[in-house]
Amino acid sequence: MTSAAGDPLQGTGSGASGRTDRRGQDELEMQTTGAASSGHRPWQRALVVVLALVAVVHAAVLALWVSPSGPVRDAVGDRALAAWVNPYFAQQWSALVPNAQFADESFMVRAQVRDGAGGAITMSDWMDVTAVETDALRHDIDPARVHVAARRIATNLNGAMFGLNPRQRELVAASYTKEPIERLGDRLYSAGTDRQAAVRSYVTYDTMATRFASMYARARLDGTILKVQYRVGRRTVPAGADRPADALHDRDFRWFAFGFRRGFTASYEAQTAFERHAGA
Repeated sequence: MTSAAGDPLQGTGSGASGRTDRRGQDELEMQTTGAASSGHRPWQRALVVVLALVAVVHAAVLALWVSPSGPVRDAVGDRALAAWVNPYFAQQWSALVPNAQFADESFMVRAQVRDGAGGAITMSDWMDVTAVETDALRHDIDPARVHVAARRIATNLNGAMFGLNPRQRELVAASYTKEPIERLGDRLYSAGTDRQAAVRSYVTYDTMATRFASMYARARLDGTILKVQYRVGRRTVPAGADRPADALHDRDFRWFAFGFRRGFTASYEAQTAFERHAGA
């Protein structure tokens, strides 16, 4: 009886001990696996070292590139430094200048004027409207829209002209002071059916340019404005490597010529408001 009663107790104790041993083995395996996974593999450590060395070398080369001449720089040589730096890591002051200007537009106006006193007819000199705008905006942090109107007109006219074909550019250079300006649009469409977007843009901004030129001439000149002529130009900044030696203001404008247009007469209120904002 004692032996029979003792066997179940011994069996129960043995089962509990076995479960405890298995649990301990599982925990030991988890700890071992976690410790192994938390360690860095050799290739990862090697990659970090290589990247760190590349970063140090790159920083040293850039420091030599922007530094003045010296024994270390002369020993390395400008050719070797340029081979590393250019073209992807070029260090140039012009690339860091705030508000750097990379393109310039010009809008110029002249007019034929009849003197109110003697009736003499004269042609004015070209007036650089964008230059006047630039001077007016130099210290103006909140300019009126009219102060940049000429530059916007020039930008859009230049874009339209680059979209026209050679024949269409010849057509816009003709004068329209006696026949309606609407005929110019018809002729432009006939001269290039594949350039309709450029033609629409030009016709729109030709009207705006003619009105602006007429109001500007009236504000600046004495007499009756009979006809006006405008021209627009664009110049762009040279490539980055050439900027230190060839700045934007050293470049010549590419000009587009337009014929004379009949003078536009604005209302008294519109002309007065224009002259007030234009500083006339």
